[in-house]
Amino acid sequence: MTKYTTVFVDLLRHLSRSDFESAVSAHNGDFRVRTLSCYDLFKAMLYGLISSCFSVREIETSMRVNGNRLYHSGLKQIKRSTFCDALEKRPHELFQVMFYKMVDKAQAIAGKAKKKFKDPLRIIDASIISLCLSRFDWALYRKAKGALKLHLNLDGDNHIPYDAFLTNGKVHESTLMQELTLESGVIYSMDRGYVDFKSLYCIDLQGSIFVTRMKSNCVFKRVKNNRRSKDGPVLSDVLIELTGKSAKKNYPKALLRKVKYRDEKTGKVYEFLTNDMERPAEEVALIYKERWEVELFFKWIKQHLKIKSFWGTSENAVYTQIWVALILTILLWIARTLEGIDANPYELLIMMKTALLRKNSLVGLCCLQAADTFQKRSNH
Repeated sequence: MTKYTTVFVDLLRHLSRSDFESAVSAHNGDFRVRTLSCYDLFKAMLYGLISSCFSVREIETSMRVNGNRLYHSGLKQIKRSTFCDALEKRPHELFQVMFYKMVDKAQAIAGKAKKKFKDPLRIIDASIISLCLSRFDWALYRKAKGALKLHLNLDGDNHIPYDAFLTNGKVHESTLMQELTLESGVIYSMDRGYVDFKSLYCIDLQGSIFVTRMKSNCVFKRVKNNRRSKDGPVLSDVLIELTGKSAKKNYPKALLRKVKYRDEKTGKVYEFLTNDMERPAEEVALIYKERWEVELFFKWIKQHLKIKSFWGTSENAVYTQIWVALILTILLWIARTLEGIDANPYELLIMMKTALLRKNSLVGLCCLQAADTFQKRSNH
């Protein structure tokens, strides 16, 4: 039992230990485990992610150097062999279950927070994570290249994951589209890689809105022109009917809406396809513009949470590391939201990296940073 709170413990208090143990029990994660339990592995991986440890040796050395501080943070020193063995054998599915538990908690906290649009926004996209085929032989992508794919449903109002799937790199984005779009009463923003009319029709049937880019080979006929301002960025706003045999079969509803929009900053012209007949055309364009947030999320998690280089080479080890990284993003969001922390996730991660095992809290770290910044400005 810890005698005082450290920064690491303060972060972990937002994760339910009982939920974690339920996930472990459901997947027999600690069956015949004597030295490094699933929870201890999870904490060691969080330590490695926050500390930006490149290898298991670096995690081991860092923990050994900070050995006298580990107890108060609920951590134990690890051996490389034990850590690597645990990564191979602890089922990644239990960390996936814990990810969804954290998603539920985050959504409960978000509650009825202010939304960017009338309905909740969900952004769908996928990102390739390249792997060396000679080391990750299970991740066959192309003839001489390995990769896996992270399929993500991002909460566009809070910029945190809402749903996620991991597959090999060959699986096309649209394959998992129906699994990622099961909610009713929300807005789905996605790129044209997701223009699968059967899945789009399912979104419409469940009472949700979709906004996507129109494919150049889409065949349609114009039915009606909507009113628009001639001086604005909207070049056209029309109701259309699909005329392609396959498209019409998969999307039997009579009408869709096509909005042609010119970006005032870049001058680039976009054509959007949506089933929303009510919103102003400018808002349809803004909904699609929010899709950029998922690109920023992928960039951030790859750069700062170690999902481009991995501590193990098996499929289970890689998947486990990605699930733990996704859990960490939600933990950071929950901490920032509940504690009213103004620092962005990157700034908070930097502060935690330098003071992870110190006797302090996340709020205390931010107060120290703010005081230091104020002092520097006063001296100038």
